[in-house]
Amino acid sequence: MTTSGRPMTRLALTLAFGLCLPSLAMAQGKTTLQVLVASVSTNGKDVDGALKGMAQDFKRNGLAFSSFKLVRQESLSLAPGETGNVTLPNGTAKVTLLKIEGSSARVKVASPGSTSELGMKAGSEAYIDAGAHGQGKVFLAVKR
Repeated sequence: MTTSGRPMTRLALTLAFGLCLPSLAMAQGKTTLQVLVASVSTNGKDVDGALKGMAQDFKRNGLAFSSFKLVRQESLSLAPGETGNVTLPNGTAKVTLLKIEGSSARVKVASPGSTSELGMKAGSEAYIDAGAHGQGKVFLAVKR
């Protein structure tokens, strides 16, 4: 390559890198939430593997549910202000990323009969009662 071609190559690389920066910044402004939809009841003792932690937490906190069945699992990649929909056996839950501040994300979950706002750090998990269904209840496990 000639000396006269090098500045042009550098300019092209600089422009290409500069054009990528906005998309990188937007990607950093997103967070991924795992949403597990669980049907829980006192009928039976089946516990799906993905819900073992939920079953243990419920038992430790004195909740009498013994059956934990995974209905659906969704992965939502959201930027602040974006909403993802999760289908439930009894309707739809809307999961909205309200904002990200440092390592914490503020998340709003609206499901049939309730709305909750959660502060979530990476690795955290929250359970939300999403209403009655059949002989039990629907719960969401939201993981960040």
